[in-house]
Amino acid sequence: MMNQDWVLHVEAFAKIKTADVRISPLMYFVGDNNSGKSYLMSLLWGILTLGKDLFPKVPSESKAYKKCENWLNQNVNQNKELSGEEIELYVSWFNDLLANQKKSLLNKIFNYEVEAEKIQIMNYYRKRKFEVCWEQAAERYSVTETYVKFPVQETYSREQILRMNAYICWNILMEGIAEPLYTPMVKGRRMGEPVYLPASRTGFMLTYPQLIENSLQVSFAPALQENSSALTLPYVDFLQLITKFESKGKLGKRKEEIVKYIEREMTRGNVSIRKEMLPVIKYRPNGTEKEIPLYIASSIVSEISPLLLLFKSDINFKTLIIEEPEAHLHPELQQKMARLIINLVNSGLQVWVTTHSDTILQHTNNMLKLKKHVNAVELMNEYGYSKKDLLDMDTVSMYQFVHCGIEKSRLEKLECTDYGFVVPTFNDALDKIVKEVYAFQED
Repeated sequence: MMNQDWVLHVEAFAKIKTADVRISPLMYFVGDNNSGKSYLMSLLWGILTLGKDLFPKVPSESKAYKKCENWLNQNVNQNKELSGEEIELYVSWFNDLLANQKKSLLNKIFNYEVEAEKIQIMNYYRKRKFEVCWEQAAERYSVTETYVKFPVQETYSREQILRMNAYICWNILMEGIAEPLYTPMVKGRRMGEPVYLPASRTGFMLTYPQLIENSLQVSFAPALQENSSALTLPYVDFLQLITKFESKGKLGKRKEEIVKYIEREMTRGNVSIRKEMLPVIKYRPNGTEKEIPLYIASSIVSEISPLLLLFKSDINFKTLIIEEPEAHLHPELQQKMARLIINLVNSGLQVWVTTHSDTILQHTNNMLKLKKHVNAVELMNEYGYSKKDLLDMDTVSMYQFVHCGIEKSRLEKLECTDYGFVVPTFNDALDKIVKEVYAFQED
């Protein structure tokens, strides 16, 4: 689980007047259509994915950076636990980088000129200590949940101090939720890079050969080239992710349990992939040995296949973003999807979701209530749940997007009550339908 949390604050971003999102292991964006959910989720993905490229290549003379440089020069070769004020030096430096490069960052993410008056990280909070350590025998930079470690030298150049400062800053903000700062490419992706599963997955999975041919023109190397496709970068990244899917014969225990659950409870069959010039995906329903192409299979299979193949593949990631996980799912399967999401969070992943499903949110509320129920053990046995299905209130947050004025929206944080989260936009729509039921019912 994350050892840190912080608030992403935006003002006049696309159609969003203002928003403050405190990240958490499980996060839901709900609300009206066309209100900005995907915009804000794409921005979060972009900061986690492209934020490492904001750091300068040569020592900066900015006031924010000079404070970090001076602090590190005063503390080289001595182990030091950072205070809140010292951590804030690095948060301020990152915000300075965001402010100066937000236009190019937004252009890369959205492949379009999207405006934002302010993008800022605020209210940083750390659950565990964070130390800067030095070791004589160390050969490289390293990081754990509680420290970064550097090799000891007698002297350090300004370039070396910059490199270490960037490493400290990135891990203060992103350790455990994004890729490490200095990580080699593995099969075209960086270890720990966030995964974005966009809406319209069925369409992408059925037309990916043609779409991939265009998207592969976009380089996803650190020196990111201009996106020449007609898609936003999260969507381009998803298409490139498909080319990395590969069925592994041996999975770790955690991935194996997830795969078995999806194939048993949701796809009711095996989804496999064969690597040729482009990936070839086949589906084999339970009870038969015959494989069929994905385009012949049910839409539930094509919709869930990217999630299933992600866990069948040797792809390392720490944060999973899913748009509309309920798409094409019967309410029973929506509940099973909600159960899967909670299982993923309890296994250590961050899962951030945009959704219109009251079924998914009701199951989330049920697991929050069951967690603290006085008869939890008996109810778990009766309904077939285990500890990995339960949800702690501190683990989940929910935000509602509401239209306000012409082409504008605002973000509201929904509070978790003893009954779970109350979502006004869902309840208002359901109340209207219920009133019509009574009004149109004949005596």
